[in-house]
Amino acid sequence: MKIEQADIYLVPTGNRRAVLVELTSDDGITGVGEAGVAYGIGHRAAAEMLRGMIEAHVLGRDPSSINAIWHDIYDLSFWARNGGVISYAALSAIEIALWDMKAKALGVPIYELLGGALRHALPVYANGWWIGCDTPDELARAGAATVERGFAGLKFYPLGVADPVSVVRHPTRRALDARLIPLVCDRVAALRNAVGPDIEIMLDFGGGLTIDQVLRICRRIEQFDVLFIEEAVDPSNPDALAAVARDTTIPMAAGERCYGRTQFERLIRAGAVSIVQPDICNTGGLMEARIISAMAEASNLRVAPHNYGSTVATAASVQLAACIPNFMVLECFPDFDKEPSYLGIVKNPLEATVERGTMPIPTTPGLGVTLDHTALQPHRYARCRA
Repeated sequence: MKIEQADIYLVPTGNRRAVLVELTSDDGITGVGEAGVAYGIGHRAAAEMLRGMIEAHVLGRDPSSINAIWHDIYDLSFWARNGGVISYAALSAIEIALWDMKAKALGVPIYELLGGALRHALPVYANGWWIGCDTPDELARAGAATVERGFAGLKFYPLGVADPVSVVRHPTRRALDARLIPLVCDRVAALRNAVGPDIEIMLDFGGGLTIDQVLRICRRIEQFDVLFIEEAVDPSNPDALAAVARDTTIPMAAGERCYGRTQFERLIRAGAVSIVQPDICNTGGLMEARIISAMAEASNLRVAPHNYGSTVATAASVQLAACIPNFMVLECFPDFDKEPSYLGIVKNPLEATVERGTMPIPTTPGLGVTLDHTALQPHRYARCRA
């Protein structure tokens, strides 16, 4: 079996711009992967990086040689070493697609090739339920309505403001107007009062503040039993994250902007986090995320995979979460199909299977989802052939 074709897609779907690659073998087996730049800036750069990596190191290869292809790309593409999101996102998309192909050829889910499933369903927390909310009362009503749908965990952005491009805009220039700090605390308090003591609340700070401002906020919200704060400060500075972690009782989490095992090793060694959040679509792929999860386990830490991509990203995240012993909870957007300009990428999105806050783990081969080629066709960016 040889890889003879690769199709790259740039797909606007709701609040995301998914970057997908579908590899096809000479005997018709396909595999799909996603580059984790569906938000922010960089999707076209990732598509071009994908094309270059595929043309240089993937076409004509045996797709079952996942390690060999991964390391050839890492060693020979130059920018993957100590790389950032563009190179690692492209590498991740290729690696996920290779696993999808190999598992389909063997007729098993990917997690069976990673040691087998440890569970049959995954606890998930809801994100995106807060869209359109601003005041504490609006957040309280939306949160309570989401809990009524069966979700036992909610994440939102208490420092965020609405933004027409990025949906939510985090603080800039390392500062938050001190007059807004009471509003931040009121938002958290209103949500806790609305959902009660048994619902987990997670907060994403977006990495935009300095240590002193974050700690000022943390001291005010510790009373509300927050499960974790994501990216309390800039994640490129593990020592700053560790300084916050040492001075608050709220657990710290980070990982969506860390790439590869080396950056996670620094994060873990600094004592910066209690919860590790690798994004399978930008940290190097499934095996790299599996390695990072094992590193976290060795340091007695849990893993809550970051998942803010398309429905393909969710499918990849599920394959990892199924087989790691220190899995905690998976991020999920229950209203993904109600976002403006939503386009269905797969015919059977796993988000639609969530019941009472849990997502069943699929038993079908590969990633467990099927691309909707009719929807994708107008959004093909490039086709590469051997």
